[in-house]
Amino acid sequence: MVRLRPLTICLLAVLVLTAGRVAIAAEEYSDAKLQSFASAVMAVNAIVERWRPQIQGASSEADKQEMAEQANQEMRTAVEGIEGMSVDEYQAIAQAAQGDPQLMARLDKVFKEMAPAAQ
Repeated sequence: MVRLRPLTICLLAVLVLTAGRVAIAAEEYSDAKLQSFASAVMAVNAIVERWRPQIQGASSEADKQEMAEQANQEMRTAVEGIEGMSVDEYQAIAQAAQGDPQLMARLDKVFKEMAPAAQ
């Protein structure tokens, strides 16, 4: 399995789910919430990896757009399927992590703890 750097994952997380911006105050996220977020990121990453070659190989812009919309819906469904995580929370944590080195460090620890389970 490809190991992604947490910053890259979080940036991907924000860029992938492009719903309306939700103003959620930066808060102290529980370890359980960060574990749910990390699980959601891994699910989203798997969908991105599956769809990327198809979207890049699409024969027209319309096909690319249709596939991207389908992939986006799958990502939303995957995030909502993670216990303790919503799309809004997912986006809020990803955005907060970009500007909060302490939160990013906590997420890095969660991803490292998850790594043995993913292998």
